[in-house]
Amino acid sequence: MNAWPSLQTILYDGWVLRLANGYTNRANSINPIYPSKLKLEEKIQYCEAFFSRHNLPTAYKLIGINKDKPCNEQKALNNILSQLNYVTADETSIRLREIPKLPKNNNNGMIVQSDFDDQWVKSVIDYNNITEKHVPTFKKMLDNLVLEKIVVRKKIGDKIAGCGFGAIENNYVGVFDIVVKEEFRRNGYGREIVETILSEAGKRGVKNSYLQVRLDNSVALHLYEKMGYREIYRYWYRKKAIDKNGIKKGGEV
Repeated sequence: MNAWPSLQTILYDGWVLRLANGYTNRANSINPIYPSKLKLEEKIQYCEAFFSRHNLPTAYKLIGINKDKPCNEQKALNNILSQLNYVTADETSIRLREIPKLPKNNNNGMIVQSDFDDQWVKSVIDYNNITEKHVPTFKKMLDNLVLEKIVVRKKIGDKIAGCGFGAIENNYVGVFDIVVKEEFRRNGYGREIVETILSEAGKRGVKNSYLQVRLDNSVALHLYEKMGYREIYRYWYRKKAIDKNGIKKGGEV
């Protein structure tokens, strides 16, 4: 949550409700953190009304071994949401690796900075195909990121081939937004960008790295497996969409 900040956060009986104008699931979801004192049915109704007012689908982020085995604290919620026709979507693997003592990074064309600049931001927007309506939100979310950052770009000649960044907190560096321009893909640049982030984090005494990757992204899964990232748990969403008339409906969004 700290490494990918939403624009607004509401605390509600042990749950964290996050809002960011619909840009990314992580920043627009309900995150059950602590045990509930209120009845789950009452809380679900509250959250549905809350997200409906903001014209957003109601989405719960749940964690566990996999989407069929949520952690003990979330089993009851998962079962109720299933009965209410909330569908599962976007199962994601959280992966961890130690940062060994890495040799000095000699990759040509790597530029490392401590913050985002306009050129980096524009490249990520273009290469990730972020829609025009979400661009202002994306920029605000980057502005809201107050953790120490490692911002990396790979240049080939006068072109930016790829980008990524790391967010440092509590001796961990989270790896985010690794993206390579289509014409430069399949050259190992994505791996170079990640390795540069790890090398820079290691210089600062950081011992561990984590990232998250969706299970339907086979290319990224293969890369991170080869790089030594091992799964420690998964998360997924239970979603209920709303149509333009505000009527709730089941199904992926």
